[in-house]
Amino acid sequence: MSFAHWDKLLYGIEKGECILFLGPELPVESPDGLRQIPAQALARRLLRALDDEKLAGLDPQASDLSWIAQRYVVQEDQLSLEGEIESWHREWLEARTTLHDDLAAFPFRRIVTCGLDPLMETALRRAGRTPAVERYHYRGRNEELLPEATIEAPVLFHLYGHVNEASSVVLTEMQLLDFLAHLIGHDPPLPNDLNEALTNGRLFLFLGFELRQWYLRILFHVLKVLRSDSRGFAIETLDQGVSGEASEADHAILFYRDNFKKMDIVRTSPVDFVGELRRRYVESGRSTSATIPASTGDRSPAVSAPTGGPTVFICHASEDKEKASQVHEALKRAKLEPWLDKDALRGGDNWDDLIESTIAKVDYFVVLNSKALAAKSRESSYVNKEINRALKADEMRLVGLGRFIVPASIDDTPLLKPLSKYHAVDLRSSDGLSDLVRAIKRQVGTA
Repeated sequence: MSFAHWDKLLYGIEKGECILFLGPELPVESPDGLRQIPAQALARRLLRALDDEKLAGLDPQASDLSWIAQRYVVQEDQLSLEGEIESWHREWLEARTTLHDDLAAFPFRRIVTCGLDPLMETALRRAGRTPAVERYHYRGRNEELLPEATIEAPVLFHLYGHVNEASSVVLTEMQLLDFLAHLIGHDPPLPNDLNEALTNGRLFLFLGFELRQWYLRILFHVLKVLRSDSRGFAIETLDQGVSGEASEADHAILFYRDNFKKMDIVRTSPVDFVGELRRRYVESGRSTSATIPASTGDRSPAVSAPTGGPTVFICHASEDKEKASQVHEALKRAKLEPWLDKDALRGGDNWDDLIESTIAKVDYFVVLNSKALAAKSRESSYVNKEINRALKADEMRLVGLGRFIVPASIDDTPLLKPLSKYHAVDLRSSDGLSDLVRAIKRQVGTA
């Protein structure tokens, strides 16, 4: 199989850098070797229910599903369509496919699916993982934050809605247009942390999208997943067209190559590709450590382990360590990387070096403003050394990157003078911790 980036892709998957996208035209293979496309099976089901003489003998492709579903709604009604979808969905609940079992063996943390079938969820559960199954509702209420994405509990996000919530499903041509309009207008927006992961993601693997579809160009542009600093691999079974003539697939490849320089389109079966990827994964020895969290690189073990989101240093007086621990847990639950210095390290040269390098690397610096902090010596206390280092780091930041220092009041003590120019979050209220998370998440979205 002609693909030069096996090691790069495996490395990105192992380190939690690769976001997996599953398309609506993803072909699957059962253990007995039967290959089919779930979306195509649904198209055939709806076509039979239509009983339209004009369409007699037509064997629809998966790409025909949206217009067949639209015809079905016009002839029947939306409620009947939902019933057909639910019946089709039940048929796939017990299905087992080689491709999904192979994918479930990889340590993906985030999986975005545009299919309506349950195959990825059931495969993950068979592999002993507990996926957090979420969805986007283009006409309803959406969560601001998703559960933390881990190897053991990956986030499986249904971009086209979930069958269990029929009003969220995107299937007909009109629903697809409405979905794109709502997504473009951020009305409602995607969950903040998913949007951040997509916008700042560095590696994407696309399976089963048939990239010749026009709406996918809009979708990927809106999601901001194809940028000059990101790398994407699309594995597609594309038609070759008539000899000597350019096919729709050829035009699609040219479009992506011309406009997204680091988007590689590989013309092969996703089933075969994923099977080969898994074989190489096992041979590399990586699969034996799939449940071990990704390496923290040169970050010291003296600070809490990262979770994959923006890093946040929590600066506090030693007397406020209980409140600092509460803040740490709240940020961790919100999928941020909270850094909490260990009291046992204070007082040594190694600590000085560690803290200085850490503050230089983090994305945000939260200061717990309190009576205990105000009582510390401005010249010699370690906590004020942290603040002074953060102030210098803030001065070095480029204009437009947004605020770096976030004071958080835990009592009624006025802000320290050096912090008075920054907008503070009040942690004394019942919503204080949530307000702090939202303040950082809003900053992530605009930085």
